[in-house]
Amino acid sequence: MANSFASALAVDTLAEESITTLGPVLGLLDNFSLDVAVNPVAPGSRIQVEVVSGGATAQTNPSSYTSNSDSTKIARAVVVNQHSISFKVTQAELNNGHRLRSLLRKNLQVIGTACRDAIFAPITAANYGAAVLDSTAANFDSSDLQTVWGACKDFPTRHLILDGGYYSKLLPTNADSFLPGQSGAYGFDSIGMNNAWAGAEAKVIGFCGSADALAIASGEPIMDDEIQDLLSFYEAVELPGGLTAYLSSFTDLGTRTRYMNISVMLGAAVGDATAGAIITDGT
Repeated sequence: MANSFASALAVDTLAEESITTLGPVLGLLDNFSLDVAVNPVAPGSRIQVEVVSGGATAQTNPSSYTSNSDSTKIARAVVVNQHSISFKVTQAELNNGHRLRSLLRKNLQVIGTACRDAIFAPITAANYGAAVLDSTAANFDSSDLQTVWGACKDFPTRHLILDGGYYSKLLPTNADSFLPGQSGAYGFDSIGMNNAWAGAEAKVIGFCGSADALAIASGEPIMDDEIQDLLSFYEAVELPGGLTAYLSSFTDLGTRTRYMNISVMLGAAVGDATAGAIITDGT
């Protein structure tokens, strides 16, 4: 398909800098996800993450130090898929002053959102239980955080991300109020904002979890060395929300069209299902 560039951009001289329209705000996931780095990895690979679900039996005044010593592990399978986006500028567009780099920021937003959808796919009631809070944004206020905190009281750490409409209700009204992003605010280890929830179950607008709630496997795509040598460049870049992707550039010599590609190998699964809790929108 062809690019859709405004005709005025082909007539007038283009400015050196470009403006990129707003994309979603993606909250950082590091605080409630176990990231298993695997490099390189092929699409469809199944990564097994071990979850230690049971320890040995504690004893009082034992007569033997070898009895009741069995522990339990369960396996969480994370299927890794390649998430990729390619974009281009043709020779004719290059002649009119269009540059490939002006398209980079928007396409980072697009692939970042696709990756976030994949990571949020396990966030369902079937995996983490019924919502610990079901509230509309209009009715939500800081007192509701007591309900969420109480439901998550057994978590070793409590990291919360909320949709912006809910997060806004936590903003300070004077200099003595908590900043939501401040460590320890409202009793949580962190509170962040995330405005892209399409990947999660319908109605989910928030998630509270500890460090093992989600298992995320990410890595570098497999690439033949000879192909990599033909690329103009190939390097790691950070996507919105903190994921690492791989950016490359190449030229179709037949048409002299310049391309860029952003790729990341990524999959997600439930980690510790007892260490995560969902919040829904009250509808």
